[in-house]
Amino acid sequence: MSRARGLALAALAALACGGCGEVDEIVVAISTDLAVPKDFDVLQVQVFKGVDGKFSRAYRRLGASDAEARFPATIGVFSSDAGGESITIKVAARIKEDTGGVRILREVVTTIPKDRVALLTVPLDFLCDGSGANAGPDVENTCGEGKTCVAGTCVSNEIDSSTLPNYSRGDVYGGGDGECFDVTVCFAEATPAEVDTAGCTIAGDGAAPRNVALETAGGDGICDGDAGDEDRRCLVALNADSDNGFQVVDDGRIQLPPAVCDQMAQKKIAAVLTAPATGCAQKTAGLPTCGSWLASGSEEP
Repeated sequence: MSRARGLALAALAALACGGCGEVDEIVVAISTDLAVPKDFDVLQVQVFKGVDGKFSRAYRRLGASDAEARFPATIGVFSSDAGGESITIKVAARIKEDTGGVRILREVVTTIPKDRVALLTVPLDFLCDGSGANAGPDVENTCGEGKTCVAGTCVSNEIDSSTLPNYSRGDVYGGGDGECFDVTVCFAEATPAEVDTAGCTIAGDGAAPRNVALETAGGDGICDGDAGDEDRRCLVALNADSDNGFQVVDDGRIQLPPAVCDQMAQKKIAAVLTAPATGCAQKTAGLPTCGSWLASGSEEP
């Protein structure tokens, strides 16, 4: 696993399971659809048991050769009492310092499962830009108490750990072999889709799998050219079959998160692009984007 998890495991001794027969653990897998360090360069992770802080660390120099964490970053939280403890996990994307500006905050309240290792995915995605605000070392949740941002919409921050899948390396690290999704290559021939804003859907392609990306208006995401290039596009790829991305509905159309249409109206998103998933695999939560931030098999996009 990534270096981030190893550091966290040592620091979470207060929650560590000592002498338990079975492992009671949640593996928190943190991903992003943005480009680091261009879009953010500090990852802040906090874990609370009740009101007591059990772990807090800012991982700096993201995307650099000496980065303190890479994506996907995995952090293990163990039980100290055979599972069942309630914990709160806060993950933030910050700029420049651990007290610097906050772009994204994800907050999860859950319990540590019993007798298994569960996987909790925590994406720091473009659609949730603005979900956190700077409050010094702490982060203000702009969704309000008891809420968090998922795909640009404020929803309950509670997750029943019994619904989480068992941890598998392949579900986090590109099938376990370090495979990654090259956004610029996979969308090189992509075409803009006509968006039905009434339901926030686009046309599908029957049974053929497709990839979907958002072209951002402000230069966020993974870009296919240099700053200043007239034809430069900056994209964020959406995960297929995901509450954080897109889903194919019964009529064959592709359902986008409602926030996509809201942000198109706000001019934060310039277009929705689609491309057949033929030369490239379909982008999923378990297939991270390629870049200098990649935990393994890293290449610049």
